[in-house]
Amino acid sequence: MKGFASLSLFVIVALIAACAPAQPVAVAPTEIPAAPAATTAPSAGTVLTVGMVTSGSLGDNGIFDLSLAGLERAKKELGVDFKVLEGKEDPSLYYNLLETAAQNYKLVIVNPGYQFSEALKEIAPKYPGTTFIYMDGASDVQGANISSMSTSDHEGSYLAGILAAGMTTLDKEGLNPDKQVGLVGAIDAPVINNFIAGFKNGVVSVDPAIEVKVLYAGAFDNPAKGKELATSLYDQKVDIVYNVAAQTGQGVLLAAKETGHYAIGVDTDQCPVQAGSVLASMLKRFDITTFLMVEAMAKGELKGGQVYSYGLKEGGVELRMCPETADVVPQDLVKKIDDAKAKIVSGEIEVDSVK
Repeated sequence: MKGFASLSLFVIVALIAACAPAQPVAVAPTEIPAAPAATTAPSAGTVLTVGMVTSGSLGDNGIFDLSLAGLERAKKELGVDFKVLEGKEDPSLYYNLLETAAQNYKLVIVNPGYQFSEALKEIAPKYPGTTFIYMDGASDVQGANISSMSTSDHEGSYLAGILAAGMTTLDKEGLNPDKQVGLVGAIDAPVINNFIAGFKNGVVSVDPAIEVKVLYAGAFDNPAKGKELATSLYDQKVDIVYNVAAQTGQGVLLAAKETGHYAIGVDTDQCPVQAGSVLASMLKRFDITTFLMVEAMAKGELKGGQVYSYGLKEGGVELRMCPETADVVPQDLVKKIDDAKAKIVSGEIEVDSVK
């Protein structure tokens, strides 16, 4: 989730070691209009070349760094060559970066896809021999050489909502009896609102009387604004704020620390960022999903015109409880979260989403 959109690179290593499923399995794709054939695997002895274009920069401690970890794994395990072309939050660069990637690489990862939609609409038809992966949602641009990857952020956020609602009225330091929790989003857009929908569902499942206060920062890379908005929520007696704001969210976590309240992290493991003030992190496993998409391409199994969805069941998202605040969260609440996860995986609970 990053502009876009979605937390230092040292966290990535810990994240992969601690959280990656031993045997991640690719999910069956969900069809969208169009029925093109599968992509062609590189011939024997041919190295798959991958270019990843990003709207922002590496070092985001979020989806870009996570995807980089997935590419590094693909290089080690699959022998691919890759390069990252960084947009540096400058839309004037996006078209040229995407076309450069299309000209030079067999597979182009567009990260996040919605930031490059207009460019993709023009460029994809010009380069039918290049396969494009639209990251973080379903592409609104149709084509035999375009596949999409989506993580079910609403599912992981549902669990975050249960955590926030179950904690907010407890008689503990940093909490108060007021029935309200907060959320700071990067921008008012479907990719962020999907988190919000799931979070609200989770809160309501615990107590419909709890109010969810939402503020948008209008940017993915403004920690000062994130701190300002989170502080305003804490000043209104909100005691837990969910960070859904990528780099902007660093300010959210700092505000939690400075005001003596709590936050919930996003994208990567943010537990150590402001240790003791972060209850959990809703992990968006772009490290796993990026690898799986590249692996499918390498095997000739990636199908154009389709969306590959990764939720709690597939390991695409997860709520990781922070060890630094384990003594603050009651075990019965942890069990409630685990039970809800099992019911989402089984299909017993269906979480609202925003497309």
